[in-house]
Amino acid sequence: MSKTISEQHVKKIAQMIRNWPVEHALNWDTICIGSLEILGWDTPPTRQALDKKTAIKVAYKAKKEQLKSDKHKLGGISRPRSMLDAMKKITRLQNDNDLLKAELSKMAELANRLIYNASMAGLSRERLMAPLPTVKEPKIKT
Repeated sequence: MSKTISEQHVKKIAQMIRNWPVEHALNWDTICIGSLEILGWDTPPTRQALDKKTAIKVAYKAKKEQLKSDKHKLGGISRPRSMLDAMKKITRLQNDNDLLKAELSKMAELANRLIYNASMAGLSRERLMAPLPTVKEPKIKT
């Protein structure tokens, strides 16, 4: 059996790398083992054999950069000390979110009521949406 990596294999291996799960380490050893099923070989290909294929190399570098970027973004967020702390924080944030949604709903209702009443009093929409006048502060003489 010939051990050649076809263009079809290259595309499938590159796709496997692009869809690599975050919870598993991404390195050449794991890629070689992961490509066994795609290639249908008895032994995994070498890192050098896969690295020669441009599409695989580009997919690997892009995925590594994405993982680094994601890790850097999450680096600024403090980690809870325990699962209980995380659950408490999630619950608190959900409650805050619900309160803010309720407050926003009340404010929207109030704005609609004011606009309706103002229009009933004869004010046009343009007049209602006019910017607030600027107040010039008097200069203090010293």
